[in-house]
Amino acid sequence: MEIEIEGLKNLRADFARASSKAGDGVMKGLQSVGLEIIAEAKQNLNQNKTNNTGTLRASGKVQSDRDGVDAGFFAQGSNEGYATFVEYGRGPTKQAGQIPLRTTLKAWVHRKLGIPYGKELDSATYLIARKIHRKGTKAQPFFTPAVQKFEEKVSNIVSDYVEKSLK
Repeated sequence: MEIEIEGLKNLRADFARASSKAGDGVMKGLQSVGLEIIAEAKQNLNQNKTNNTGTLRASGKVQSDRDGVDAGFFAQGSNEGYATFVEYGRGPTKQAGQIPLRTTLKAWVHRKLGIPYGKELDSATYLIARKIHRKGTKAQPFFTPAVQKFEEKVSNIVSDYVEKSLK
């Protein structure tokens, strides 16, 4: 006994095209949400007054590859982990050398406190670095609140993009 379904080959091809278009819609929707989250997080940095140098703000981006979409604050080199320390704070360290802040901190102290370069700035920088070493820093969430703001909207935004891509 044999059953033959007419148009099965065409139906499979239609499903494959729809699946590909839906996948494209999902990626576009996720990129859109990611951009909105990054924009909101950057606003939070400004409101928290944690955007002194602009380095953290500039590291916010949306990256996509075939596996999905990542939105976040991606820094390299000496600033790697900086977003995490701002978001969640940082506890005290076991050794003073574990906080390599002296040079970057000096520029921050100069801008933030208006202390001119010289011995006074060196002293202030040393004292602030020592306090960070001993007590850590408090959390200043900027990214988590942005993600939470868009959490409920994600499925609607992605669904809209999928719907548009299938039309």
